[in-house]
Amino acid sequence: MKSLLNLITYPILALGASIPRGTQADLSGPFIARAWSSDTDAPFHGAPINASGGKFYINRDTSTYCPDVSGLDCSQYSSKETTFVIGDGSTTISLEVSVPGGQRAPDGSLSYTQAHSAYIPEGSIITGFSREQAPESDAPIYLFSELQNWYLCPITEGEPNERTYQVFASSEDLEGCLYAELHTVSTS
Repeated sequence: MKSLLNLITYPILALGASIPRGTQADLSGPFIARAWSSDTDAPFHGAPINASGGKFYINRDTSTYCPDVSGLDCSQYSSKETTFVIGDGSTTISLEVSVPGGQRAPDGSLSYTQAHSAYIPEGSIITGFSREQAPESDAPIYLFSELQNWYLCPITEGEPNERTYQVFASSEDLEGCLYAELHTVSTS
């Protein structure tokens, strides 16, 4: 059985207050997250959020850690998508992983620590996350943070749709970054 890597996020996300919130019956299972924009021409529209090297990005492949342990088949843990869970009855978001540990970042970046680490940097936000569906039929399921909005900040040069963007949450506009919503899709 998988245990959860209590991961984090300074603010793992929020969507503007203009989006009506309604709770769907069962949103407790694993999910993937995608960046979204009302502007379908946005360079990140529909792009998956991927975990890599302790942070979360758009347009960067996932990275996987699997220890060299006798009898452990690491091929079953390699993945091209990042899967999250929100604990049953909690407001803590985690990576769906097979090792304990986790982290939260005080700089506003959506982050996680290496496997088996329980270090939580001072000033990190670890609760206040929810996964909720807007009340309209066939509406997307959003990932929210109590106090923050999601931003994608470019960390590479090039054409906007080719850049790598790092995921941040902030209650203030971040200069040079693009506002985004995070939509989720259930997965097994």
